[in-house]
Amino acid sequence: MPYRAAMRHDQIALQLYTVRGLMAEDLPGTLQAVSAAGYRAVELAGLPEIAPVALAGLMDEAGLRAVASHEGIERLRDDMAAVADRLGALGCPHVVVPWMPEEDRQTADDVRRFASEFGEFARDLASHGIRLGYHNHDFEFAPLDGTTVWDVLLAELPPEVDIELDVYWAAFGGRDPVTEIRVNADRVRLLHMKDREAPPERRDAPAGEGTLPFEAIVEAGRAAGVEWYVVEQDVPRDPLVDIASAHTFLLSLADG
Repeated sequence: MPYRAAMRHDQIALQLYTVRGLMAEDLPGTLQAVSAAGYRAVELAGLPEIAPVALAGLMDEAGLRAVASHEGIERLRDDMAAVADRLGALGCPHVVVPWMPEEDRQTADDVRRFASEFGEFARDLASHGIRLGYHNHDFEFAPLDGTTVWDVLLAELPPEVDIELDVYWAAFGGRDPVTEIRVNADRVRLLHMKDREAPPERRDAPAGEGTLPFEAIVEAGRAAGVEWYVVEQDVPRDPLVDIASAHTFLLSLADG
């Protein structure tokens, strides 16, 4: 039987951070353009200031729904309830912390304290019907006190915390994203689907236009029960062209 990756077409989403520059100039028009590129689900980040009710209206007009939102750990520390209320108004079921501040990762013990705090937030958010996740960059895979930030986090975070694995940054940090998905199948629930240009370039690329093995990534994600395959680029060359290209490519890997 031929090899076949498998995900559903309705599991493809866009991280709006990719089109942050366009949103700053024309939020309604950009959301309409995202919809025209084929997306029906988005992850929130990089948005201009806007009331949740107004944002919900614009997304509804564009035929989009929020499936996750990036929120800095500082926002949870300042007012977790406000974050939960905002996401509740948007009907958004996932909140993902996209970055660990440097002061929280100076030592392995710092990371353990961060993981403990993170677990408390996860339990509090669960009472609002919201799941909490963590998104990696590459620093998590660098040596730290004989281990890594990543390995300490995975050992210390409670099972109710999800992982949003950024396959580009995992590869850039020296890890095989397919292996990371398989090893952490019980908690990887979202994937950031951005490709990597050939080393030594640091630049990311639309999924399907670089060096990462996306058929294997999608197959590992399917086996792990990944819920969302989220297109993202930190530095797109042409945001609307790039997101359309990535969507078309991921559709070619989808079943149903």
